[in-house]
Amino acid sequence: MKVSKRQLRKIIRESITEQHKTGGGMARDFFNPGQAALEITEPGVTEAQISDHWPNVLYRGQDVMDLMYDDKTMEIAEDAISYELGEEFEGQESYLGWVPDQDVFIMGFDVWGDAGMTAGIVTLDPRGRVIKTDLGGDGMYPSGRRIVKKQYPTILELRLD
Repeated sequence: MKVSKRQLRKIIRESITEQHKTGGGMARDFFNPGQAALEITEPGVTEAQISDHWPNVLYRGQDVMDLMYDDKTMEIAEDAISYELGEEFEGQESYLGWVPDQDVFIMGFDVWGDAGMTAGIVTLDPRGRVIKTDLGGDGMYPSGRRIVKKQYPTILELRLD
């Protein structure tokens, strides 16, 4: 049986999610034991604080990792990029940010296509619905990140990979 890259990613994500639910795997506060989670919607939260707490951060009481990296949200983002690209998605998620004044998340991907590598930038509402999709640059770093910061100057970067 042949398994596509997308199917393999889904299997891995499901395994990690199941480990998290059953208490297996690495705890979210592994690197900062006992530290309370950081609520990113609180006024004055800084990127330095987010970095110190990551991945133990919340959005309106919900774990950001569970909110943005669930199978359905990832599939929706990848499908949006595929549609924009005009070919099957082949890539890797590598960026997540939140724009407080617009209450949207920005997910970035390194995407490989017929024309080479590009950045796939998906703007999502907190429910995981796509608002818009952009392609550009030669990957998320550094050009895709510059595109994001230009479009969303107030973005709080949550995850840089």
